[in-house]
Amino acid sequence: MDGAKKILVVIGNGMVGHKFCERLLEKGGLTRFDVHIFCEEPRPAYDRVHLSEFFSGKTAADLELAGLPWYRKNGFRIHLGKKAVHIDRQGKNVHAQDGALIPYDKIVLATGSSPFVPPIPGTDKAGVFVYRTIEDLEKIRDYARGVKTAAVIGGGLLGLEAAKAAMDMHLRTHVIEFAPRLMPRQIDAAGGKILKAKIESLGVKVHTEMQTSGINGNGRVTGVAFKNMEELPTDMVIISAGIRPRDELARECGLAIHERGGVVVDNRLQTSDPDIYAIGEVASHSGFIYGLVAPGYEMAEVAASHLTGGDKEFPGADTSTKLKLLGVDVANFGDAFG
Repeated sequence: MDGAKKILVVIGNGMVGHKFCERLLEKGGLTRFDVHIFCEEPRPAYDRVHLSEFFSGKTAADLELAGLPWYRKNGFRIHLGKKAVHIDRQGKNVHAQDGALIPYDKIVLATGSSPFVPPIPGTDKAGVFVYRTIEDLEKIRDYARGVKTAAVIGGGLLGLEAAKAAMDMHLRTHVIEFAPRLMPRQIDAAGGKILKAKIESLGVKVHTEMQTSGINGNGRVTGVAFKNMEELPTDMVIISAGIRPRDELARECGLAIHERGGVVVDNRLQTSDPDIYAIGEVASHSGFIYGLVAPGYEMAEVAASHLTGGDKEFPGADTSTKLKLLGVDVANFGDAFG
């Protein structure tokens, strides 16, 4: 290794982590840094935005953003299936779950988020799944071969993606949302009514203002129980009730964490330790966590710029979205609740 190079450790290899690597490469960062990437999944970065296409014929390989040859050809040292478990800020080392230790000069945290599983009884039953990784999707696909109905808990963006997956597997599909409308963080009441009508016209039954009190079944799912109605019989439950930033590494090593979660960052995406950056869903910027990929890409650009001598800053991001949910085009711009 070139003795003049510093060591940059990227923790996380999701879409935002991969975009950071692309931007760093474009800006000549590989001449400055020897880059190590921790990727706890068994495969390199893939397209989570189009995960539901896994159920309509795409393979895991089709969803890859770049294969291992890309990383190796460009000089990245990617460690697949290896989880970072501790950052020693005094000794400037990152510890891996398998005992490996990598020294660092700079770190970029791109650990993203994990699914939020509500504290309701029965989530440990066979037939209950989260919708986050390709491994999750493989488990859902295998279980679905023996069932006829599915209920998705959560009517936000990911919940509707999960509902599309269930439809693509030819399951009778229900969407359960606690709020009075679908996509409650993105659209207002009128928009929610239109979206519900569109989605129900496709054959998905939508249940809003429903508070789930438990998942029934003797070891295996047979239905979902509510506080305000009788049980909804179902063979399978997919939980998509929001996300939580994966900020445990940052907490454990003493970085500043926002009271609602997420690693506090400034406009250069630096944390309370200037040698550690955070980007994507793990970062809390001005008290806000962006759950969309476009702001994460902007963060990746800013962090790569700063690490290569640039002066770009992240003042905040546009949260407008244009999506296709179950074949229905949905656009959101401005403040829906202004």
